[in-house]
Amino acid sequence: MKNKPFEQEFKGTLKQRFAIRRKLSRPFIEKYGNPIIVHAINKEEIFKKILQEGKLKVPKEHDSPKKCPYMEKILKIDNGIYYSLGFTYLINYNWNYNLIFDIHYLKNLRYYKNNINFHAYRIIIDYWNNNDRLYLEKLANLNEICRQVIDKYYDKKGFDFWKIEKYVFEFIQNYPKKKELYDLIKKLAKSYEKKFPSSIKDAKKAYFEQRTPEIIGIRENNLLRNKYFLGFYIREVIDKKILKILKKKYLNKVIFDGNKITRIKEL
Repeated sequence: MKNKPFEQEFKGTLKQRFAIRRKLSRPFIEKYGNPIIVHAINKEEIFKKILQEGKLKVPKEHDSPKKCPYMEKILKIDNGIYYSLGFTYLINYNWNYNLIFDIHYLKNLRYYKNNINFHAYRIIIDYWNNNDRLYLEKLANLNEICRQVIDKYYDKKGFDFWKIEKYVFEFIQNYPKKKELYDLIKKLAKSYEKKFPSSIKDAKKAYFEQRTPEIIGIRENNLLRNKYFLGFYIREVIDKKILKILKKKYLNKVIFDGNKITRIKEL
């Protein structure tokens, strides 16, 4: 089964990517009445392993790199599995292997109404910019990449925090008023977090907006037992070995081809 290519569209603006994200989610809105929750995987070998085991394991049980290891530790989500509202990781990073869940799976997930890692670092940089510019400049002058990232922040052209996360974290740890910074992060996290069922209400709203909720599972996800697990979107020709596993273990789940939703048993 061949899927419709979107590669040429992923290079577009934020507005264009948002439009594609909504376009891909529309068939699920029509079928289930709600947006979907997605876990995306970037490598075929990892996807195959997950299919075989039937599980999404927490980071401490596998060797894959963490998304934002330093801020995750502060927020106590460093052993979490990341999910998104719709196909966010596919659109932004071309992660082609996607596991799809009913929105009510939010009952078992931690939900932040926006990207908590990004905004936590942003609030710290904003604090230094407004209150301790010399300290921020000390960070900027640490090396070439720090200089580039902070200059981009000054020019209001973005903030690529992940490129310098280790350095920002070290500067937080060494800051004389570290407690104030931690209080800012704690306050932000509290204002962003939505408990179930408020999380579903916010997710339905976010679907129509250009923001990216952060959704995190703290426990292992057993796909074979998870009643909220709907199926897959594999954005490329499906490998014969993968198809064999799908038909053996996931026959009653759905498969999405970028346009329509069908049952795996119908392939």
